[in-house]
Amino acid sequence: MNEIEKYIVPTGDPFADIGGYAIEEFAKRYPNENIMGLISKVTDIYVDKWDAKINPFFLNSKITQPAFKADKKKEETAKYFQSLLDKTATHTFGFCRITGEKTELYPAGRDNSILSGSGTFVNFHHTFEPGIMLSKEAIIRFHFVPIACELLQGRIAVIQSSDNELTRFFTQDKVSKNLSNIGANISEGILKSDCRSPGTALFRFIDKAVADKKAQKSSSSLTLYHFTNFGATPEVKIYLIPSILFEFYNFTQNSKYKSQWNRFVSSYYFNNKEYKGAKFNPETNEIEWATKKEEQKIGEKDYQFWSNRIYTKLINDQSILREIRLWCIEKQFDFEIVKTYQVGIRNMKIETVNKIDQMADLIFKMNDADQIKKVIKTLNSAKSGYNLRRFIIRDVVSKNYEKNPEDEPIVTVEEYTKYLFPDTSSWSEMRDVLLIAIYQRLHEQKLSIEIEDESSDEEGFETEEE
Repeated sequence: MNEIEKYIVPTGDPFADIGGYAIEEFAKRYPNENIMGLISKVTDIYVDKWDAKINPFFLNSKITQPAFKADKKKEETAKYFQSLLDKTATHTFGFCRITGEKTELYPAGRDNSILSGSGTFVNFHHTFEPGIMLSKEAIIRFHFVPIACELLQGRIAVIQSSDNELTRFFTQDKVSKNLSNIGANISEGILKSDCRSPGTALFRFIDKAVADKKAQKSSSSLTLYHFTNFGATPEVKIYLIPSILFEFYNFTQNSKYKSQWNRFVSSYYFNNKEYKGAKFNPETNEIEWATKKEEQKIGEKDYQFWSNRIYTKLINDQSILREIRLWCIEKQFDFEIVKTYQVGIRNMKIETVNKIDQMADLIFKMNDADQIKKVIKTLNSAKSGYNLRRFIIRDVVSKNYEKNPEDEPIVTVEEYTKYLFPDTSSWSEMRDVLLIAIYQRLHEQKLSIEIEDESSDEEGFETEEE
């Protein structure tokens, strides 16, 4: 193992891993530099190009110390890291909290690590230690984190994956963009994200990774850490795309479903700061915005970075069935997407979805257009599980028996209790899936029925403002 390789071994800590991959990128660009040389290179960027504006990462560090001039910042930073490398800094011996290795340990606080607590309050740390005790390798990794991050909604954002190659890809992308901007003399600080919300940032990262053929494992998960280490109240928010959601999103980007899914998602982008009241036009795939003075059309290459209601609900584990149902009133939407979403993400039994689909078929066989309109009105006005159960028994099971007494029952007692109305089932989700199945048959059969969606069972939703 050469000098640089020990800084790249994954640890599971998001900041240490991203810092390690940033070191790897710097080593590729400066192959003749040792680790101290790389530290000096990135320090020069922070001080000379960014005017030492890395406060969201390190509070009262050698670089952010306002009493120091530029040369002093670099000199003191180099002196500190050199003392770690030659082991002259005060240290103890034990196991590093991050790497797990038995080695020399140095105190890490808010001045040289991220979200680790302050060394001022010794009772915060185990056995009254002056800080979290880390190896020099871990502390050095942290020093490279700012060059591998981006600024999102005024806070730092980093993405870590269960697939180390995706974490490496995120880091490579940010380091490359930062160095490119620095080379073009347009970098004034931490890289600013094009995205307006964490949800959008996560899904755009998946798109980029898939386009670059980096996202090969459908079982990967993604975690976005959204934080600041600055001021009296450092805070971090964590947004997760679990592997099942990652897999579902990859499914929606299959050529068979991609167009329908993306158009549906596009109808829920919003930018209240600059384009309040803008509306999506599904025919042109553009967002239209008008004021008394001007009219503007925004294309997907621009609005794809806005906040999006669907992405926010997905990462918050909230159902998007209501949005799909409303969309399906006027637009065709492959039922296979709904089935995959309900079974994979919402944990609905496949037997339940199949039975609902079967009931939708029967409803169309037993009813004409006017009667189907009444069915839709009845389902939309259902306010409880009782209303839905009454509809299924009266308008599906009983009606089928009256018209086809020789046929097998559409719903058996076992199916009714085990799949349609088990204790863990959400009646409203079952109702929505049935309505979506009915709407899709209307589109397939080109039946035009005036529909007024009266249901209003939406849970509270807080928008992510930029």
